Amino acid sequence: MTAKLKICGVTRAEDLAACRELGVDSVGINLWSGSRRGLSLLAADALLQGCTDLERIGVFVDPDPAEVRTAHTLLKLDLVQIVGDEWSAPLPDLAWVWVIRGTPELSSLPRPGLPSRILLDAAVPGWGGAGQTTDWAWASAAVAQLSALAPVWLAGGITPDNAADALAAVRPAGLDVASGAELPGEPRGAKDRDRIAALVAACRAANY
Repeated sequence: MTAKLKICGVTRAEDLAACRELGVDSVGINLWSGSRRGLSLLAADALLQGCTDLERIGVFVDPDPAEVRTAHTLLKLDLVQIVGDEWSAPLPDLAWVWVIRGTPELSSLPRPGLPSRILLDAAVPGWGGAGQTTDWAWASAAVAQLSALAPVWLAGGITPDNAADALAAVRPAGLDVASGAELPGEPRGAKDRDRIAALVAACRAANY
């Protein structure tokens, strides 16, 4: 199979257009005010107007459940991705992404219900987008063990330079990329079309 690609932290209309034109599968809309890529609900709604051809994933940190439900309805989210110190349980009636940060022992990993997707990410200060890779050997074992539960995607420090290596080493269902699709120093997470194109090409070239 070929791998899919999610570009996370999209904040600009031109970046959303590039994702659509280049064949990206999913976009992540960060709805946490503590992120430099964070959008208000109204800004996210304006950004996504007329965009019906990409999977929409709302990214939250320790949200109030009512906040998630409001965003899910208004933005027509396909999945919700929730992390945080206080958050412990998914909303059972919404399709959700189980985010596994770091390299916990797989044999003792708690199973929080039935996710629609699993995302392996690096354990870094804050909540993602730091450009740090996770342990790909551990991630490969996690893919082998958890794929029967849901498709397993890989995040953390993926760039056009290492995407092919990450895909070969881990064999995930998809890649989730934020900072790796940006030019260095972009204050609001503005994406780079050439980097998005290179990431799409790497995913389409994967064959496993």
